[in-house]
Amino acid sequence: MLARLALGNIRKSVRDFAVYFLTVVLGVAVFYAFNSMSQQRNVLAMSEAQEGIFELLGTVIGGVSVFIAFVLVFLVVYANRFLIKRRKREFGIYAVLGMPTSSVIAIVVIESLVVGAASLAVGLVLGIALSQGLLYVTSAMFSADIASESGFAFLFSWDAFAYTLVVFAVVFVLAALVNAREVSKARPIDLLYAARHNQQIKLKSLPLSLVVFLASLVLIGVSYKLLLDNGLLNLSPQFGMATLLVCVGTVLFFWGLSGFLLRLAQLCKPLYLRGLNMFALRQLNAKVNTTFATLSVVCLTLFLALTSVCGGIGIRNTVEDNLEQSTSYSATVSTRYYLSISDGYEQAELGVYGGYARQLGYDMAEGLAQSARAIGEQDVSALVDAGVQVDYLIDSEDDPLTLGKIEQASDVSFSEFSGNSAINPEYVVTPVPIVRLSQVNAALELAGRDPVDLGEGECALLVDSDVTKAYFEEVARRQPVCDIGGAQLTIAQCIDQCLETTSFPTNTGALIVPDSAVPDRALIMASIYDVQCSSVEDEKAFVDVCDAIENAEEGSTWPITMTQGRSSVIEQSISLSTIIAYLAIYLGFVLTVACAAILAIQQVSEASDNAARYRLLCKLGAPSAMVTKALLAQVAIYFVFPLVLAVAHSVCAMQVVTDVVAVFGALDIGLMVAMCAGAFVAVYGVYFLVTFFAARRMIEE
Repeated sequence: MLARLALGNIRKSVRDFAVYFLTVVLGVAVFYAFNSMSQQRNVLAMSEAQEGIFELLGTVIGGVSVFIAFVLVFLVVYANRFLIKRRKREFGIYAVLGMPTSSVIAIVVIESLVVGAASLAVGLVLGIALSQGLLYVTSAMFSADIASESGFAFLFSWDAFAYTLVVFAVVFVLAALVNAREVSKARPIDLLYAARHNQQIKLKSLPLSLVVFLASLVLIGVSYKLLLDNGLLNLSPQFGMATLLVCVGTVLFFWGLSGFLLRLAQLCKPLYLRGLNMFALRQLNAKVNTTFATLSVVCLTLFLALTSVCGGIGIRNTVEDNLEQSTSYSATVSTRYYLSISDGYEQAELGVYGGYARQLGYDMAEGLAQSARAIGEQDVSALVDAGVQVDYLIDSEDDPLTLGKIEQASDVSFSEFSGNSAINPEYVVTPVPIVRLSQVNAALELAGRDPVDLGEGECALLVDSDVTKAYFEEVARRQPVCDIGGAQLTIAQCIDQCLETTSFPTNTGALIVPDSAVPDRALIMASIYDVQCSSVEDEKAFVDVCDAIENAEEGSTWPITMTQGRSSVIEQSISLSTIIAYLAIYLGFVLTVACAAILAIQQVSEASDNAARYRLLCKLGAPSAMVTKALLAQVAIYFVFPLVLAVAHSVCAMQVVTDVVAVFGALDIGLMVAMCAGAFVAVYGVYFLVTFFAARRMIEE
């Protein structure tokens, strides 16, 4: 009998379960799909390095899934509370008719488990389909073909399936226990009249709400200013203050929002008295006033989700866009001989290795060849088709060219130009190295690019990092004159070229000068050796030999700081950036679903509580279309304002996130915002429509 009652109640209240069902289905689908990603390596033709990345991906997603599980537990329990509230009068009637409390609890538990099992089954089917889509996305991102003659492979992960079943079984059991506890503690009289309990308005004074709202705008504006001035790279007290102010400002924003809207509408009498605007605004005022804390948390969570998704996808796209420029050579060997200016140009800890480099006149090709023979490795010259060395020099050990001197010569402030958010405060003493024109042109020729042409008395800036690129372009436009070893050279142009194979561009600025202008006293700071190999096998063999030289314990070997090969750089860069993008999407989607579900549940609950008021409007002669329009306005405002403020927070945050991503390359904020806005609108749109139609049905009933 209890089972029949429970199933009958589910059929009768199937529309009440719409928001709950949708939320659980999406949660299960995303949870399974992302936890099954580590299984993709079994059906994709991947390199050994990529398989290692996928092991890391599985570990990271497993850790993040623990946090996601807690979010889903809260979400399912929260949704169940609405369903219980909606059914309390029904349960009260059961109790009055003599049904034991244990039987009522049994009905509640059966309903929770049946709906949970149905949503779990549908979610798993959707998750399997989603995992297939992710498989092809991963295949495209990693340039890894599906290991199948037909090009199709069905992906199913028993581990992810079992993990999802266990997690959501625990979630549903906890939700059922919470529901049972709430029903068991309530008295029949409380169950019968639960819908008549009124909400307690926290802020009754409309003038005070206006003051609170204006104060919130001031606090949010100040927090934006502090964040833009400070940035994310310098975690100073101003950053902490900006974080605190934006949180406090968000809470005050929603605390005073409803009263502000009501007062604003009252000032415009034609708008306030039109249709049912008066009723809708006062309903909204009561709801927002009592749920401002929830709206604040939802807004900040949406802000976190939107920013993480934009940043994650932005890093992925930026790294991929820059790989073509930063992988022009088969491999690059770099050696840093001296440390920064703060160390007084003392030689780095190279010991006899540094002496060996000086004996060979800092000739990297000869040094690598001799070192390979000394440790019994294969001949380096047989692996390299062509190679070019580029030396980075300091024109004077006592008084080198610095960024501060370039500022003075060009009258362009780097700190003001960059917004003070992505630079070290001591940048003015940062030395700007010089490089020989012949070496730069040889490296460009090796990469198949056009050479640099300098006129008499001219030099050029070489930069590939977006941190300083725009600044140096402005400097070159003004054509200042710099003193290089007593020679007066005009900075005539800015060259945007990467002269090495690297994961992301790191050259924040060097000065290309004619070979004749390089002073004899110039101190060599670092060197790179770019090589082109005829095959990927030769490239990997060359990198292996250089790694062996770097790790050799013999004194007479070349001092290598780092060796990077094109194939490994591409694999690792794309793999790691893809992991970041996937995690951002995973977190962002789940958090967005959670926020939209909370808003939907609150609005459906509000419609359920206010059904009697809407019926009274109909009895007073209000047309059904007018009532529906008032409900639509109320639901729309409730959904839109948290999203609008979250987008405003995100737009501000993305300005400083751009400075962080600039280390990897330029971030296209407009494209990221458009993509994320589309995804957010899609999720919001589904929940908004489900909420509106569910609320309208309750009113119509």
